[in-house]
Amino acid sequence: MDVVDFGRALNGLTVDDVRLIARDLAAASVSTADEVAFTRSVLVIEQTLRRMHRRPNAATAGLAAATTVQDVATRARVALPDRDVTRVARAAAQLARGLVVGDSPCVENAVRCLGRGWHRLPCADLAGTLTRRAS
Repeated sequence: MDVVDFGRALNGLTVDDVRLIARDLAAASVSTADEVAFTRSVLVIEQTLRRMHRRPNAATAGLAAATTVQDVATRARVALPDRDVTRVARAAAQLARGLVVGDSPCVENAVRCLGRGWHRLPCADLAGTLTRRAS
């Protein structure tokens, strides 16, 4: 899945989906090792974005992903800020940033790490297709 597919999938979420994904994301980061792996993944992605001069593209993608999650909540009349919506919006922004450079070999594992907890997202096969560009 590429960043465009990810955005489309986010737009198709319901508030119930957001709440389930928020729980899955929390369950994917319960230990200190999980938090360290997440932080390393974010750093790898940020370094790669800087090196490839794609930071502006990643900022746009991240903002769009977070805004899409917030829009899902707004359409469902969820009062913001909401803990689950915030968790999913932040995670979506980080994952979208990684998908901007998902075709880079060094980022593949980082995107896979950030993708833990997203298995409920339609068309997200985190075993492989999340890090691959659509043809």
